[in-house]
Amino acid sequence: MKNLSYIIKKKAIACAAALLIVSGGCELEEDVYSIYTPETFYANEAQVLSSLSGVYRNFAQITGMGVEYRILELPADQVVVHGKIQGWWANNDFEQLMEHKWDASHSYLLGSWNTFFRTVGQANALIASLDASALENIEGPKAELKAMRAYAYFYLMDLYGNVPIFTEPKVDPNNLPEQNTRAEVFSFVVEELKAAADDLPSETEVGEEYYGRLTKEAAYAILATIYLNAEVYTGTPHWDEAIQYADMVINSGAYSLLPNYFDNFKHDNEGNAEFIFGGIYTPNIPGGIGHPLVQKVLPGISGGLFGLPFTPQNGFATRPSVVAIYEDRDVRKTMFFLPGEMKDPRNGETVMVERVVPDNNSQLYIPGVSKEGPVPYVIIPATGIRNQPMNAGEKWIKWGLDPNTNGGNASNDIAFIRYADVLLVKAEALARKGDFGAALPIVNEIRERSDASVLITVTLNDIFEERGRELAFEMSRRRDLIRFGKFTDAWEFKEASEPFRNLYPIPRAAIDANPKLVQNPGY
Repeated sequence: MKNLSYIIKKKAIACAAALLIVSGGCELEEDVYSIYTPETFYANEAQVLSSLSGVYRNFAQITGMGVEYRILELPADQVVVHGKIQGWWANNDFEQLMEHKWDASHSYLLGSWNTFFRTVGQANALIASLDASALENIEGPKAELKAMRAYAYFYLMDLYGNVPIFTEPKVDPNNLPEQNTRAEVFSFVVEELKAAADDLPSETEVGEEYYGRLTKEAAYAILATIYLNAEVYTGTPHWDEAIQYADMVINSGAYSLLPNYFDNFKHDNEGNAEFIFGGIYTPNIPGGIGHPLVQKVLPGISGGLFGLPFTPQNGFATRPSVVAIYEDRDVRKTMFFLPGEMKDPRNGETVMVERVVPDNNSQLYIPGVSKEGPVPYVIIPATGIRNQPMNAGEKWIKWGLDPNTNGGNASNDIAFIRYADVLLVKAEALARKGDFGAALPIVNEIRERSDASVLITVTLNDIFEERGRELAFEMSRRRDLIRFGKFTDAWEFKEASEPFRNLYPIPRAAIDANPKLVQNPGY
């Protein structure tokens, strides 16, 4: 039998997990730790690959601007949602996150908790099924499942702190999981990733058919990120380990910065040299999934402007302070639609409309057809997160337009970890050890790719800001703010908040389901 760790297609990753072993009648309230049960053991390779695709598919949704993306980005200082005059996007769940006023009943916190524990439950059940099967060469798939489970636990540790470590295929309702400390979860995640890495293939050993699956280097990159944040999780810094695991990625020779920054985000970005691990999207194949990153960001007029088969929803935006940290020469700044006359990014021409409509979508001016106009479509500064005109607030288009969009679902693959992130992890860890001289050329390598000016010296704050520029909207900002002690600061549309906000509460419904869980302080 072929080694299973080398045989999955991108299509299989995106397809529905038709052969996943699902327990009938499994209610979340009764069992929040395992949704899938190993009642039928694997009979062949196809079942293993289909099950793996289901785990990857489930995890990919965290990039799709659903509840997981929202709890990662909206409480930070880059992504904002401006509620509109007529009520569109006026959502108390958004507002609580942006203003740091959430509590344990917030639905997005429960939804995210369930997403990550669903990955844990899937992995537990599928590992047990592999162990009980008669299949050979299962070390690779088991390593993938253990690494995915560890990655889910990384997010649970990062977001909620003290959570149960549970590795059994089923939950005994008479013996619910005990809660572990954040430091214990840290140790579990680290050891699981190290062990999994031993059985994962290197990126240098696999072909394009393996794309989208975890490799040794992906595990090392996750470890580098975890060690960079170790002081937050355990009270003890691990800068040397962050450097060590970043170097294991760098020295593999498997990755490099793309010459063009925005090639990371174009619709056909699969298999690029900077992509280490992320969500794989194929909305135009049966059972495939897409993401709405473009749909939810662009102004409504962009549908006609770009010939899109949907009307963009004009929801997610950003703040003036985010744009302000980019130099004008920095190519990354071109992702923003700034206050003033909106320019078509393809040719720089002013976008003309019939008239600017503050409480609805404006209509593009069409010569010979329109009865009004033309007038420039003007973007104005937002004054808050409530009761804003439709044309208020800075927009961004980082992920490129997909000409084959299936409705609002696009096919840009979205990296959880890029090579640029690993370089910045190393630079920051070096700087925190006091070796600013070694950190400087790494930061400049990132900046030079985007035509930003070369730094003569570098500080920790320079690295913080460079992470903000390079990784804007890529789900790492909350962690960065917490690590740098800035998460509870005041910024536009948000007052200073309490230190306990660095951790989310354990969802109330989770505590109701498992009385052994103890709520985090402050909630």
